[in-house]
Amino acid sequence: MSLYDKSSLIQVPSLYKDGTLVSTIPEDRSGDFTVVRGSNLSATRVGEDGYIKKGYENLLLHSNDFSQWTTNGIDETSGQEGYDGSNDAWLIEKTNVSTRVERSISYTGVSTFSVYAKAGTLNWISLNASNVAKYYDLENGVLGTTFGTASMRIDFQIESVGNGWYRCSMTTNQTIGIVRIYPANVNGDTSGTSGSIYIQDAMLNEGLVAYPYLETTTAPVQGGLLENSPRLDWSNGVPAVLVEEGRTNFILQSECINSSGGWSGLNTEVNSIDSPEGLTNGTKVIIGSNQYGELRSPVILQSATTYALSLFVKAGDLGWCIVQYSDSTISNYIRVWFNISTGAVGSNAQVGWSIVGTPTIEAVGTDGWYRCNIVLTTTATSTNRAVMFGATGDSSFGATENSYFYTYGFQLEAGSTPSSYIPTYGTTQTRSSETISDNFNIPTTATIYNSFYSDVAETVFVLDQVFNVVVGLNKVAIAFSPTAVKISVGGSIVANATGTYDTSSLTNIQLGSDNGSDYSNAPISGFYVFPEFLTDEELNSLTD
Repeated sequence: MSLYDKSSLIQVPSLYKDGTLVSTIPEDRSGDFTVVRGSNLSATRVGEDGYIKKGYENLLLHSNDFSQWTTNGIDETSGQEGYDGSNDAWLIEKTNVSTRVERSISYTGVSTFSVYAKAGTLNWISLNASNVAKYYDLENGVLGTTFGTASMRIDFQIESVGNGWYRCSMTTNQTIGIVRIYPANVNGDTSGTSGSIYIQDAMLNEGLVAYPYLETTTAPVQGGLLENSPRLDWSNGVPAVLVEEGRTNFILQSECINSSGGWSGLNTEVNSIDSPEGLTNGTKVIIGSNQYGELRSPVILQSATTYALSLFVKAGDLGWCIVQYSDSTISNYIRVWFNISTGAVGSNAQVGWSIVGTPTIEAVGTDGWYRCNIVLTTTATSTNRAVMFGATGDSSFGATENSYFYTYGFQLEAGSTPSSYIPTYGTTQTRSSETISDNFNIPTTATIYNSFYSDVAETVFVLDQVFNVVVGLNKVAIAFSPTAVKISVGGSIVANATGTYDTSSLTNIQLGSDNGSDYSNAPISGFYVFPEFLTDEELNSLTD
């Protein structure tokens, strides 16, 4: 009989639905796992294409029912041919000067307001989000005049989607109380009293770019990585389910890395390159005339605490960067050089504060991005600074004016290892801890197999026996009964003991944690149960 036929539960992460991780065996679904993470959009994973996947949300209600929006001097007609081949577009006709449709909203932080639009008898549209307005040319697909508070502006885009339709978007960092859509006569002018345009599918989402459209009615709608969805992560080339403890990113703006986002000290161009998300929301960091490139964000942290600092970087014409964390006077700091052309860790310096372990750098995707990771321990509670420098080589400072590199996704969290990326858009964000469990009965004599990817090497104790976990892929099979235990790791028996063992209460399986505590933080690529004590040959064949 094959091991497949002997198994009572096989969990190879691949099939899932919201709140459930589906097991291959048993087929009656009694072996499916329940996923609980909480109702936040702060969790991420790496998809099969190598890009970071997020959750996102359309905050605008009645996003394509403009009869539910407030109108001012507008006649609106539904049922028009849309950009997507539907009849869901709206004809918006002016009947007075400065006429518009508008929708109240309450949001503070970095957000992107977007709508699909097409020229009618008028060739211009204006979008307004409280303190910022922008004009868009629907005939030629180019941007027009900008009005409003300069410090709140981040980016504006007009993207052709075919058949004369464009997706027009504006990204700002502000408190938004209302969004408006104006048919415009010409660039910078809404004073005409007649004319029309077509619009469809309005959206307001957090972040620097417009995410795929989500239809709303009376409540916001979420898409992408949803709450309680299992996170199938492809960081290691195969699907493995992430199960992580709760973490908070203390960097207030992890992606809006410019003065609008509270960062200072360097010239930056947001939305200038495709990021590890596969979207154009990476930031270009440009060295100034003083030849030193320091980009910093203030954070208040606690004393005698271990933190993990991480960020994504990509070489431009600068192939090195420096990541530093310091107090406000730079009396205490840690500093590490990274070669972001080859993916190597360089020198480091420590004054007052300590680097824990060894800094690391890991490739992300195939586009030249790396994630740089440092673990540090602080000594005092104060306003501190997370800092990035440009560099020309190891242990060097300074670079030629206008030289540059790229960055995205800055993260600072309490913990001894970096966790998966937590995006922030103006305030700290907490990714809730998650549990993945199954009320599945394991007999007192059985074998459990687990394959997982670990970031740390450590010793694990099971039923008074020990085995070693290595960095990378681990395959472990544990056969047990009330009188015996055998453990196979990497194709060999590493523990073989007899005695008295309590195996009587194995009625609930927890993947990656002990009922929501003591997390391994190791992505799990396989978990099997066999209702018998397998032979040495069978154990070793599983783990080889």
